Amino acid sequence: MKHASRLLSLLVLTTAFVLLIGSSCTKTPPERVWAPGAFEPMTQNIETYSPPSGVTIDSAIGYDGDTDSLESDIPLSVFVSNSNSGNTSVTFPAGLVFGPNVPENEYMMLLKDFTFTAAGGGSSTAILPTYGCNEDSLSAPDPEISYTQQGKEWDKETQKLLDVMAGKTIPDSMKDLVQEALSEVTQGDSLTDSTKTKLQTLP
Repeated sequence: MKHASRLLSLLVLTTAFVLLIGSSCTKTPPERVWAPGAFEPMTQNIETYSPPSGVTIDSAIGYDGDTDSLESDIPLSVFVSNSNSGNTSVTFPAGLVFGPNVPENEYMMLLKDFTFTAAGGGSSTAILPTYGCNEDSLSAPDPEISYTQQGKEWDKETQKLLDVMAGKTIPDSMKDLVQEALSEVTQGDSLTDSTKTKLQTLP
């Protein structure tokens, strides 16, 4: 009986150790499967995103208002409905991609987590500080172009940029730098060391 009890204790300890080690490991992003300069959401590089229960993304269009106080010059207006009786906090994750309904316009991406409140029992609008993924080849969004949420981009090169941007504030004077950084990832080989160093100085 004592022998069986020791074996059981050993098994429990071993299982706990394996679970502890597993929980401390982070997932490694895969290599990107889209070619530089031809970014688009690909199954191998996209993680599904769903808003909180009761919250629905109804539509998204290019924003045409003043962007001076925003962290992007080409944001998207996103309209959501909330069937819950109370207000609901919604977080769109860094890397979330929005795709256009016409092929002439570029994909848009959030480079930082964005949290807003969806009013209970009604509709809300959020202005997302998105950046363009195909700046050199396709058109920026405008109010005539609608967008659909595509999921979260998950690849090694994009993740390098998102890690640098986490918790940063984007002043108006640095928006061009941030767009350049995303273009280096989506239209080049990788985020360059010089641009990464400049991004690290963001507040």
